[in-house]
Amino acid sequence: MFSKNFFDTPLGINQLIAYELYVTYGLYQREIAEYLNCSNNTVANYVRKISNYKHLKDFKLVVIAKNDHIQEALQIINSRKLS
Repeated sequence: MFSKNFFDTPLGINQLIAYELYVTYGLYQREIAEYLNCSNNTVANYVRKISNYKHLKDFKLVVIAKNDHIQEALQIINSRKLS
């Protein structure tokens, strides 16, 4: 069941970050896993779980609301690539 409040928790934010970075930005699961300090399989599970909600209007609103977290993660991962 979809709950907007879930995405205010650290786990919810991590799942959303994993989903967006993998699906929207095309990052490798390995890169995302390093950022989130988890395994590649965990990232795959996060993406699979969140993909169930991609068609919901409320999910799209959550993505917009949490865009700062997503962009921060993207910047950190990209800066690691350059160094």
